[in-house]
Amino acid sequence: GTGTCALIPGGSIKCWGYGFYGNMGNGSTSNQSTPVSVSNISSATSLGGGYNHICAIISGGSIQCWGNGPYGQMGNGSNSNQSTPVSVSNISSATSVSGGEQSNCALLSAGTVSCWGYNNYGQLGNGSISNSSTPVSVSNLNSVTKISTGYMHACALLSDDTVKCWGEGSYGMLGNGSTSDQTTPVVVYNINNATNISAGQKHTCALLSDGTVKCWGYNNFGQLGNGSGSDSSTPVSVSNLNS
Repeated sequence: GTGTCALIPGGSIKCWGYGFYGNMGNGSTSNQSTPVSVSNISSATSLGGGYNHICAIISGGSIQCWGNGPYGQMGNGSNSNQSTPVSVSNISSATSVSGGEQSNCALLSAGTVSCWGYNNYGQLGNGSISNSSTPVSVSNLNSVTKISTGYMHACALLSDDTVKCWGEGSYGMLGNGSTSDQTTPVVVYNINNATNISAGQKHTCALLSDGTVKCWGYNNFGQLGNGSGSDSSTPVSVSNLNS
């Protein structure tokens, strides 16, 4: 397990479950069968987490993270686990945070995105495959309104209702007709009216303005919803789904 955390009205956070990496945020590395309070957080506005790590946006736009940190997931310049929250470097205007397996991305108020942590597939989006323990800016990405991270890829919804994705591409989950990894964002084919996005482990879906949904990527369990078991590197329409 990875533990579970909840944002409490008023801005505190409580976590429970698996705590080996410090992901309870209370200074311990013990499992917790009932919720415990995360240390030193009283004005959080939202949560985003990955595998055994959690990040929270604090009122005003800074970010604090805790838990598993060997690839720089804490964003504070270290590669250590943290059992209490630490501040992510150089982020003061975050509006949302989303965790991949071992990386995180934050949407900033200017409409840009910064990411940190594991980068073996280019999921930090900065043209590199080097891990980063502090945030790096995703290249060529502006006017972003929403972000979502999958296992090793991430996607952004732009203000013109198009979608861009970056990172692991092996099953087509970047939606650009390729199965290659991409270290900078690529445009998802034939999507120009998206209103929301959600990146799954190895696939991605977009809600469109007409109430339909399109998905792309890995499809061995039918997660693209199109009646097939075949992967698709371009968006396909989910069957029998309207408004």
